[in-house]
Amino acid sequence: MTVHTPAGPARLHRMVKTLALILPLAMAGASAQASEAAMRQAIADPLHRAAPGCVAGRFEEGRLVQFAAAGFADIDKGRPLGRDTLFYGASLSKQFTALAAATLIADGKLALDDDVRRYLPELPRYRAPITVAMLMHHTSGIRDSLGLLRMAGMSDVGRASKQEALQLLFRQTDTAFVPGTRYDYSNGGYLLLAEIVERVSGMSFAEYAHRAIFAPLGMPNAYFLDDASPRPGTFAHGYMPADTADGAEGGRFVRRDTFPRFSGSGGLMLSMADLERYEADIEHGHRVFTPEVARILLTPGRYSDGREVDDGRGLSYGGGLHIGRKGGRRVVRHGGSAEALKHAYLRLPDTRQAFAVLCNRGDWKASDRLARVMAASGVPAPGLPDAQPVGLFHSPELDADYRITADGAGLTVQVTSPLVEEAQILRFAPKDDGAYHSGATTIAPTGDPARIIVSRGGSGPIAFTRVPAGPAGNESSAP
Repeated sequence: MTVHTPAGPARLHRMVKTLALILPLAMAGASAQASEAAMRQAIADPLHRAAPGCVAGRFEEGRLVQFAAAGFADIDKGRPLGRDTLFYGASLSKQFTALAAATLIADGKLALDDDVRRYLPELPRYRAPITVAMLMHHTSGIRDSLGLLRMAGMSDVGRASKQEALQLLFRQTDTAFVPGTRYDYSNGGYLLLAEIVERVSGMSFAEYAHRAIFAPLGMPNAYFLDDASPRPGTFAHGYMPADTADGAEGGRFVRRDTFPRFSGSGGLMLSMADLERYEADIEHGHRVFTPEVARILLTPGRYSDGREVDDGRGLSYGGGLHIGRKGGRRVVRHGGSAEALKHAYLRLPDTRQAFAVLCNRGDWKASDRLARVMAASGVPAPGLPDAQPVGLFHSPELDADYRITADGAGLTVQVTSPLVEEAQILRFAPKDDGAYHSGATTIAPTGDPARIIVSRGGSGPIAFTRVPAGPAGNESSAP
């Protein structure tokens, strides 16, 4: 027979102390699980059981603190996406190409002001010299290599070799504009930058990147393609819905691995596990991302007249990265896009946070998925509207009413006026210019919850004022 005796004061104190330690950890664990579940929901496809998808990560001070995966890397074989799944990085590669060049610059083997013909004598002499910095900052005027391949008749650029792409660039008798005078995003410029790294280092670009970046950082899966396809069974195939892919027959999704097999503008194969090692070096390792390398990559480029480069979307451009401020916050970001692969990467230096979404389906917009992932993590995407106007708004100039409801994904607006018999329903999505957009129409919050500004092209801005609630809690009739 077992006799249970009441706990003594000392034992009771120990139990309370233990619970005080365990309960916060349990609550934190439950909160993290809920957040990761919300993150997974942000990248999941609720309509298909067997579909491509995304992996998403949230980094804090270089650590991958939240991770979610949804979908398949290989639908036919039932291979799911995971932390170690390799993705063709598309233009996410550019920051690593610039990083490779920056290591040579930091070592004194290359200079930003060098004339690129010193290393690439095959290029003609253009109207003005092209420097290494111009290639890095997209101000060189070098034409886009992928565009040239397609104009030459190669619809599937995945069939092109590096030499074929280089020869097209070397054949160009002029640049798109006077070098140093404009910003124009160019895959050709980054192909030439990678070729310079190759010639200065004396080894293939892929081998130099491995020795100078991936091996020192312990990036477990990353490598650059070198005129060869990715290693079978290790990477996420790209997919398109069958009804939008050319020549698709049967099945809901068709495989589209149509990405280039050479490196520089793209070509990087990386996983979320690789990004964690990269983030760790940025935040505290500094084995490759040294202060000098960081200065090279994170200093905005400048035109020949000294003005700071403007990417046309409110940011500048450094070394393979869009940099600047959005909504008062410093941001470092870049996207990546191939026909059937879409990626988004964002770092918030002030809070030492970073987010990444890697997707292997071409019908999704990665930046939208990234905003959803950030919202699921409780971190608002920088630059998004900080107010959601709701209620009934009236414009005497248009004699029109906008009845606005809001949810986490945007605004639904019911438009009525004497000019229409039935109300028009519009859906507005938030954008990082601080406004909501529906096609050409924009709703901009003003900081005053009772007032919004609506514009459409050259028509506007038109002010709408919130109709105050009546005694019963409903809006009064508009005047």
